[in-house]
Amino acid sequence: MHGVVKMAAAFLLIWSWPLLGQADVIRTTVAETFNQSPFEYELRELDRRATHTVYAISYPSPVVSDLDSNNTVHGEFFLPHGLPLTQSHPGVVINHILAGGFDLERMMCTTLANNGVVAMFIMMPYYDQRGNNRGRKQMLDTAERFITSLDQAIQDNRRAVDVLSSRPEVAADKIGIGGGSLGAIISASVCGFEPRLERAFLLMGGGNLEKIFRHESRETAAFRKFLDGQSEAAREATLAELKRLDPVSQGEALRRLSQDGRLKMICAAEDHVIPPECSRELGKEAGCDIIWLPGVNHYTVASQSAYVFAELVDFFTARRPPEWRPVDAADTSNPETTGLRLLAGFFRSLSMMLSSAPVPGCAHHLGISLAVDVNGSSHKADFRLSRGTNGWYALTGQIPKLGQAAFGQGEHPWIAGAKESLFVGSLQALADRRCSAFITPEQILKYQLATGVLASAAMAPEMLKSYAQVSVTPTAQGMTRVAVDIPHPKFKGRINLVFDADGVPQSGFFAVGGVQGTFTITDWRLDAETPATAFAPPGNLTARDVSQEDVLRMTAAVFERLLESVEL
Repeated sequence: MHGVVKMAAAFLLIWSWPLLGQADVIRTTVAETFNQSPFEYELRELDRRATHTVYAISYPSPVVSDLDSNNTVHGEFFLPHGLPLTQSHPGVVINHILAGGFDLERMMCTTLANNGVVAMFIMMPYYDQRGNNRGRKQMLDTAERFITSLDQAIQDNRRAVDVLSSRPEVAADKIGIGGGSLGAIISASVCGFEPRLERAFLLMGGGNLEKIFRHESRETAAFRKFLDGQSEAAREATLAELKRLDPVSQGEALRRLSQDGRLKMICAAEDHVIPPECSRELGKEAGCDIIWLPGVNHYTVASQSAYVFAELVDFFTARRPPEWRPVDAADTSNPETTGLRLLAGFFRSLSMMLSSAPVPGCAHHLGISLAVDVNGSSHKADFRLSRGTNGWYALTGQIPKLGQAAFGQGEHPWIAGAKESLFVGSLQALADRRCSAFITPEQILKYQLATGVLASAAMAPEMLKSYAQVSVTPTAQGMTRVAVDIPHPKFKGRINLVFDADGVPQSGFFAVGGVQGTFTITDWRLDAETPATAFAPPGNLTARDVSQEDVLRMTAAVFERLLESVEL
């Protein structure tokens, strides 16, 4: 009987699918559920993109609370285009971070949908419209409400699995769960209650909730105050219930996933919100080896977003049908889609130039001529950067605050100074020592954050629409101008980029935060064959051999000065 009902539901969905663009709300009944209670969910189209469509999704919570608005679960549903209705593709439920906002979750879902994975995120109890505009602190009004809200979050996730299981595109045995921070904690807990989950991705997660709440951090202050304000008896009862829902209490289910490589934990080595010992405690209970990101904390983990999102995609596409092919975003007449595609390519290439190593025997090359006006003061720059393998590079040109400069790293580090001086660090040389060893960690992290933002924007360029308006205008000789208008108060302004017919950036203009300028790109090549001599010091200068460390420290001071002038 259940099979007949599911076939009928799939038929109705297929029949009504062409009407989605015209319908305000699409309602679908889910007959087979975790608690044998059929329910109806609603989809309302929010944004139709080149590779997928985003819908607002809502359905009744399985738990009825004393706040009516909290009894409807809200979220967003990301459906890739072109998926066959053969119940063969993976689906993923994403849980959100403590602050809400949902930017990280939208980016995760967008990235997954771009790669053929049906994804959705849901809002936890009392968040956003579920809290009737009073905020999530309502869950801490009483001990009973707090525990009920955690249990409700788990039941809401189980109903999200019901939704995915009912979809004609999704394979019921390929449904996963994931999230970051609080989202990772909730996801781990859900695994102990929902046996249908096939895999779990935990970013900055941990176990032992009492220890996490007691840890001195700004984010957990409300929970500490809540626990301290209870009577001893009430506190003991709360902690007992908390332990029942704690991720470390779900060890059996997590080990089941971990032993087959279907559980992934990625954590920040210097996390100040989720203590690393709490992550280790969960990893030990789950039998899962943790991937530690060194040198980053709970927030600066964004500097490693390129790696994290690549792992996210690889993990959840492991069982994607091999015949899947992405929708060709180039085959579209939508100017906005064209602009986003060009921007994604620009961000991807720039991120690779600044942070990834080229293939052996090759180098990335970037040349720019730049004119900038800052509060009436004009500056010009004209530089060329070549990045090779093994940390080899060469940077030459006229650079603001430095003047004419040339430095690099080939067989030895070198720096060309004033009066045609050239210093080569060939003395007391140690293998594999680079100038980054002498740059302060704060400035290194600033650089990593910037390249991480570029990589993230390349993976999910659609997210730009949340912060900016993109417009596209064809120009002469097959060129395309992409304008990005940013309304954010702190970074309000406009950026124009001009691309050639092959999508290679040629020139641009920017006016952001009181700074405006123009630039022309004179060289833009990735993995270009490059001889080792390209990283050697200038041959027209007389070299003076000096200590390797001295040259590296001088070079580090140059980069430090440049990075200090950048605000993130």
